[in-house]
Amino acid sequence: MGGQKKTEFTLEQIQQREFALLEAFDAYCKRHGLTYCLCGGSLLGAVRHKGFIPWDDDIDLMMPRDDYERLRDLARKEPVADFLVHRYPGDAHYPYGFAKIVDTKTVIYERNITDDGQRDGLALDIFPLDRMYTVAWKNRLLLTRIKFWIQVGKVGAGMIRPERDSLKKRLRNLVMLLLRPIAACTRYEKVMAKVDRIAAGRRNLTPYIVGNLGWPNQWKDMFPKEVFDSYVDLDFETGRFPCPVGYDAYLTQLYGNYMRIPKEGERVAHSFRAYWRDEEA
Repeated sequence: MGGQKKTEFTLEQIQQREFALLEAFDAYCKRHGLTYCLCGGSLLGAVRHKGFIPWDDDIDLMMPRDDYERLRDLARKEPVADFLVHRYPGDAHYPYGFAKIVDTKTVIYERNITDDGQRDGLALDIFPLDRMYTVAWKNRLLLTRIKFWIQVGKVGAGMIRPERDSLKKRLRNLVMLLLRPIAACTRYEKVMAKVDRIAAGRRNLTPYIVGNLGWPNQWKDMFPKEVFDSYVDLDFETGRFPCPVGYDAYLTQLYGNYMRIPKEGERVAHSFRAYWRDEEA
């Protein structure tokens, strides 16, 4: 950069750029007949704020497994846009069990990601919607298995680091210590590819229960299939985007009284800094 100071994105600039990514992705899905919907904090934002949660800095999307994999195959031949790349579990230097649509014109620095030679930019998080069992204990076992391998992958990618401030963090240190020998035996990319294979493994089941298995939210990411039987368009910033018809049941299960605005100390945001890539040091 020749001594020129980088300009860090403000939260408003992050949201504006990510909304541009969402518009490009929405157009691509319509062009190719791909089904997707807002989920997680983005769905909560659409319902409660008609846009981003004011302190949120990412966009969460969900796709049925067949569309999720069709997107992967399509994006390899025809990118979503000339400034976007599709990242999938198993890709080099990619430490997640779900996909992202990544902005190549930006770069982010995440506190908990090891610098192994590649940095991605701002992105849309895309989670697969997979079939689950109708028997509770089988789903508990499935989620435990997936969460175990996600933790192994996170240790291998340097996403779990020693901390001393609380009992919870010290327990995390113990988990890291116990999983490190397993993580050392294989690259984290292969571990995340394994997570994806496990998540996709029940295609022959009648989908009475569906859920996000790529990066599950504790034990809450299991829903009756009726929640996702169809979609309704809701306002999000200056556009309208598909949301699951059962969004009330979905949000209640994840967040409880989701229309309550959390106190400032309860508001969760991610920890990264974003810049234009041509300003990267």
